[in-house]
Amino acid sequence: MNFNRLWWILAVLLVLCVADAPTPTEEDVKRYREEFQSYDQNKDGLLDAMEIRASAEGINDDEVISFFELVDDNDSGSVSFDEYVNAMVSHKLDESPATDEEGVIRHDEKEEDD
Repeated sequence: MNFNRLWWILAVLLVLCVADAPTPTEEDVKRYREEFQSYDQNKDGLLDAMEIRASAEGINDDEVISFFELVDDNDSGSVSFDEYVNAMVSHKLDESPATDEEGVIRHDEKEEDD
């Protein structure tokens, strides 16, 4: 395949992906920033596993791992504000088996019965 053609195809795919990405409103971004800052206990601008555990009462290790698999796009081990907004806007957290319909982290009933 011609190298220039490959770049052209990649550019078209990138434009299509960006065009489909939802854009949050200013009000949404403000709400997300307030949420994010309330979770960011050490105020370093990143959420780590300890902060996630502290912000979600009763969360287990599997749920923390699921959260990072869904939200940590660059696999850095922490979640930036941009990654958090992306997850909220694209409803990644709503689709997680560790959240309820409103995006609130929950426990499986099976685990609570044990």
